[in-house]
Amino acid sequence: MSEEDRSRLYAWLREQTDEPLAEYLMSCLPAAPLSDLLTKQHLEPVLSAKFSEFALELAGQREADGKESSAQFAALAAQREADGKAISAQFALLAAQREADRKEAAAQREADREVASKRHRLLVGAAIVLAVEIVAAEAGWLRWFTDLLATAF
Repeated sequence: MSEEDRSRLYAWLREQTDEPLAEYLMSCLPAAPLSDLLTKQHLEPVLSAKFSEFALELAGQREADGKESSAQFAALAAQREADGKAISAQFALLAAQREADRKEAAAQREADREVASKRHRLLVGAAIVLAVEIVAAEAGWLRWFTDLLATAF
């Protein structure tokens, strides 16, 4: 049906019925000859070829993504291993430092014990000397007191 025939038919339908019904009926009629219309049978080979092409492209992309992911996982595994070695080395350094600190603290405690021992001996010696001095002074005082009492009585 030509466009001119469609226009005449639409005008006649509008005269015979109302405008919405005329538009509905015209929308049900194809705008072009049926032989010119595209059908599923026309599209099937084209769509099938496009779908196959798309599937191949998708498979290729999936394979490329898989290789890229594998490379990334390998890089991450290598980084994790390197990080583990670095952490182990740091722990070894910390353990060595802790051991050195323990030895230094033990040496300092021993030095502090020796100083405390020397002070103790010095204080004991000074206390003995002081006690001897007091006893000596006491003895001298007692002698003076006994002499004083002897002369007085």
